Amino acid sequence: MVERKGCSADDVQRAAIELFEGNRVAADHWLHQEAVGLGGMRPIDVMERDPQQVLDLIGRLEHGVFT
Repeated sequence: MVERKGCSADDVQRAAIELFEGNRVAADHWLHQEAVGLGGMRPIDVMERDPQQVLDLIGRLEHGVFT
């Protein structure tokens, strides 16, 4: 999992782009879709109040841990 103190929504966007190997369109699409790993919430909504939670999900996805 990605561990960062004081992480921001910008950190989440960068991590999402990296998750999709530089494909900004795919990253943006993913950020706006409901995620099972976030209890059915959209990453774009969660990252505004708790960006670390979305970064943790991205870390799990990078390591093949599907939640």
